[in-house]
Amino acid sequence: MQNADFSSGKRKIGQKIFFAFIVAGLAALGVYLFAGEGILFNPGQNGNSHVVMRAENEVLSIGYAFYPDSLEPTHFDQVTRNYLVQIYESPVRTDGNLNIKPGLAVSWGLLDPLTWELRLRPDVKFHNGKALEPADVIYSINRAAGYEDSQLKDLLNTVESVEAEGSDKILIHTRVADPLLLNKLAVTFIFPAEYEDFSVPVGTGPYKFIEYESGEMQLERNIAYWGTLPAFNKVSLRGIPDKRERLSALESGDIKLLANVPPSAACEECEQIKSDNVAIKSIPSLEVSFLMFNLKNPLFGLHDLREALTHVFDAGVFEDIAFGFAKSANQFVSSGVFGFDPSIDDKDFDMDSAKKLIDQALGKTFSRAVIVFDYPEGLDAIGQYVQSQLSDLGIDVQLNPINSAELQQKILSGESDFYFLGWRSELGDASDLLLAVAHSRDRVSGYGLYNGSNYVNKKVDQLIEASRENFDVEARLAQLQEAMEIITDEDIIGIPLFESETIFAYDKGLGFEPRVDGYIIASEIT
Repeated sequence: MQNADFSSGKRKIGQKIFFAFIVAGLAALGVYLFAGEGILFNPGQNGNSHVVMRAENEVLSIGYAFYPDSLEPTHFDQVTRNYLVQIYESPVRTDGNLNIKPGLAVSWGLLDPLTWELRLRPDVKFHNGKALEPADVIYSINRAAGYEDSQLKDLLNTVESVEAEGSDKILIHTRVADPLLLNKLAVTFIFPAEYEDFSVPVGTGPYKFIEYESGEMQLERNIAYWGTLPAFNKVSLRGIPDKRERLSALESGDIKLLANVPPSAACEECEQIKSDNVAIKSIPSLEVSFLMFNLKNPLFGLHDLREALTHVFDAGVFEDIAFGFAKSANQFVSSGVFGFDPSIDDKDFDMDSAKKLIDQALGKTFSRAVIVFDYPEGLDAIGQYVQSQLSDLGIDVQLNPINSAELQQKILSGESDFYFLGWRSELGDASDLLLAVAHSRDRVSGYGLYNGSNYVNKKVDQLIEASRENFDVEARLAQLQEAMEIITDEDIIGIPLFESETIFAYDKGLGFEPRVDGYIIASEIT
């Protein structure tokens, strides 16, 4: 968001640990989402149908609000990946709905609970002409897991070793059973063995790198691509930080497809995009925004008070602030995420019930309480609404807008009493949120790194830990859902507010469908 605008895609602060900004996405909405034993073979087809080629000189120009400072392939922020996902591929990939599909591996499966086997696709070449070999995959995974500045290190911390099995297979040995390994491999880029000059990216993807200068990257169709060739021969990726400049480029046709569209420009009543040739599409994101309580604070240590606050926010207000591009949330992950519990009910907006619960918690003659509310800069509309609603209950809220780094530090240290947080479930699974936000803090294991609420529940800890190694899909889902129900309805560690939508604007002459993960894959556009 920018001011009252919920424009999505704000650049995240650089990550030092997996949970910080990879899946957590500490910037909230708009601060600008198995195998048994034996080998399971999957079809090796590309999955793309035949596409009609566009004119050779036609350029697919895609605009973003930001551009990457680095082209390091082990960085996991969305800004960098928006550029690099066009060039690199992974052992497996996800489709627009986060289903696992063959990538550079045509088949995979478990030899035992700690050993995965992947069979590599034949006749794949890197953009420099080198043939894909097991050594390339081994080098890429090891670098992602061990490189000092890798933002995938904690994501891949279950990987113990990777080895070749013949000329076309690799074995991945994990320290513990890891049912999410394929999801993690889907975000691990593969590059040539021993390659180090990542300012010139070399991948196997449908587009090859030409140049990158002043936030603009030029790409060209990889005519040696193993799969279906993309429709456009040339692609230009442009980072344009100024919102008005981005919209003008879209309206003039200089940009054919625009990400990071602010809701105020996309809503029908606003009419900020002045072009009959532009279409708008949005899709629910993987991000949920919520309020969190520090349970060590005497006020929020009262269960009745926390329950009272679940009734004081009108979901329609957040939808209005987002110009209709948000919907209410009743739990800490969105409905498209594995672990979402459909049995959790929405909380009624009912100030009378809230006041009665406040009276039970504090008594009718209590002095007005004062609390500091920490939230990211630019979300003043939300801060003022929270302040207004709690004021009606006799709780004075001091607004404290701070930058993302300061908010991160306050949450990490457990010093924030009341704060706003957004969580992007990048892998499409609730375990990352539960592990980082709801599990009790354990600095050695890395559990509970973002448990700024100082919440401790041994049963929740057990459910989360058991789900991490459970290959039984139904049992694992039940574990995640039970943990979600406890923290949402029973213990009430925070208040889910809304799910955001990701908004795109594009030339009507393009064939474009948004992906749940919010990425624009140029080769999928016709």
